[in-house]
Amino acid sequence: MRFKSLIAIIVGFALVFGVGVGVSAQEINVGEVQLQAVVQQHPEAMEYQSEIQEEMMALQQEFEEEAADLDPEEDAEELQQLQQEFEQEAMSFEENFEDDLMSILEPELDEFMETEGYDMIVMEGGIVGSDVNVNTVDVTDEFIEFSGGEAEDMELDLDAEDMDDNGL
Repeated sequence: MRFKSLIAIIVGFALVFGVGVGVSAQEINVGEVQLQAVVQQHPEAMEYQSEIQEEMMALQQEFEEEAADLDPEEDAEELQQLQQEFEQEAMSFEENFEDDLMSILEPELDEFMETEGYDMIVMEGGIVGSDVNVNTVDVTDEFIEFSGGEAEDMELDLDAEDMDDNGL
């Protein structure tokens, strides 16, 4: 969710500064992409996603091995500390995943934006309000095709809470 907030802030600044230089009189063409759909079908993003998934599974296995050596009653405090460390590492993976993912997608998004004539590309509803006439079009499928992605869907969920719900 940190990523969506960042996109909304960037879009807000772009609109504010654009309005300040006379952009308010023109229409801004905004392409919107659904990040999850792009990640599931973009070749490089899928490869990176697979690498991260392997690293997360190794981290999970390491946690399970360390936790197996502890007695839940006698080592409750140590087990809780181990759980917290695992959750922090998982959150770090997720944050790095988002940053690295954007470094993979940004060059193609920029090229797509220029080629297709969009003034801006936002992710899944990044504009929360505007005084400017914004024409937003969902271009997810067009971007996936542009980037050469046609692979089957593949999901990755790195939320530490979900991992905890699964008994980790």
